[in-house]
Amino acid sequence: MIFKNDQAIVTFDDQVPCVIWTPNGYIKGDNFREPFRVGIDFVEKKISTYPNITWLNDARQLKTVGRDDLNWLNENVNNRAYKLGVKKVAFVVPENIFGKWAVKFYVDFTNKRSDNSLDIRAFSSMGEAKNWLKVGKGVETSFI
Repeated sequence: MIFKNDQAIVTFDDQVPCVIWTPNGYIKGDNFREPFRVGIDFVEKKISTYPNITWLNDARQLKTVGRDDLNWLNENVNNRAYKLGVKKVAFVVPENIFGKWAVKFYVDFTNKRSDNSLDIRAFSSMGEAKNWLKVGKGVETSFI
């Protein structure tokens, strides 16, 4: 385990390799931001050992995220991920419609950036997401 608070856990699967962010419910402010700060710091430390490190968001239990936090994520974590060389980000799609909208907002905003270097895909299961991150194959789903 890399990080844990009441609303999120961040772990690492060295078999993929990927950092896994797992939120629980509605998450905002420092409870949202701190797991990402710790996670991207971890990526920075491990990128030389795992040059193909990826990021997996197990967002199944995500309820919603505020627009300010999503913008913060895009401006802070994405910028560092680009510089570090992270190429793939997978989502296991939220079960809650508001969580789905939050993820869609993030993905749409990221994909509109002219400097975006992340390949972002959605999956209905952890297995499919990990398979895509590891070998480039997996049955994708839509974000909504």
